[in-house]
Formats: sequence, structure tokens, C-alpha cells
Amino acid sequence: MDTIVVGLDGSKGTQAAARWAAIEAQRTGSRVVAVYAVPRTELWSMSAVQINIDKILAEFQQLLDGRWTAPLRKAGVEYTTRLIRGDPATELLRIAKREHASLLALGSKSHSSLTDLIVGGTVHKVINRAAIPVVLVPAAPPPKKGGAPRKATRRRPSK
Repeated sequence: MDTIVVGLDGSKGTQAAARWAAIEAQRTGSRVVAVYAVPRTELWSMSAVQINIDKILAEFQQLLDGRWTAPLRKAGVEYTTRLIRGDPATELLRIAKREHASLLALGSKSHSSLTDLIVGGTVHKVINRAAIPVVLVPAAPPPKKGGAPRKATRRRPSK
């Protein structure tokens, strides 16, 4: 049985990736490993201001087991969840290797190139290090203001 690893964090992009992974797993009979990697730097920052990390991690686990994986449950596919600590890109690649995954699915976010160069986005790191196919799933575009989208019209060339 093939395995799909999907990175989740609650963003619109990763919600789209979860929906895509559910459809692909249903289509191919694959199982899904849904992963949320909490960066250690965030945990250290919370500890520094005396925030209870265990409580925060429990909340993330609840989101991962609940709302974030709802598309997988709805599709009726086999899946497991993993909440891990560490650099998201490194951990996603590590889990994909450990699980012998056939592909990795990630939600894409719109960042500037400058942001990615400075902080090295997760997606950028993953696609440059992955030994398996990586599927980038865009977040759905926001609805346009003013109601339903206009129908496409065909214009006749002017004479």
C-alpha cells in the first residue's frame, strides 16, 4: 500500500492539501500520514515567557486529530497523525523516508521570493531536498466581492 505524507498547520493551503490527499488516497487506495511539525524555536519562545507548552501541544494534537484531518475522515481513507517537534521541512522529509512514502503533499502559501530567501520557507526546503515527488496544492482563491463571478463572454472582433 502506498503512503502519502501531508503537512498540515491549519492554513488554507494545508486545508487544500488535506482535501487533495484525501481524494488521491481514495483514488489509489493509499494511506495518509498527516503531520504537524512544531518548530522548536516557537516552543522555546513560549517557554521563555512561561507558557505551558504541554497545553499548547495538546491543543495542536486536538486540531490535528479533529478539524485538520476532517477531509481524510470524510473520504474514509486510512490515516494516522503525527505531532512532532522540529524544523517542519526536515521532519516532513524524515517521516516520508521512514514511512516509505510515495509522495509528499503540501499546501502552498503566497510569500515573496525575498521572504523565502531570508527565512527559507518549508516548501522551498522540501522541494529542494525531497527524493520523492512533492505535490504543492494551492489554497483556493478568495471569493470576489460583489456576489457571484461573472460569466465569461465571447466578444466578436470589431470590424
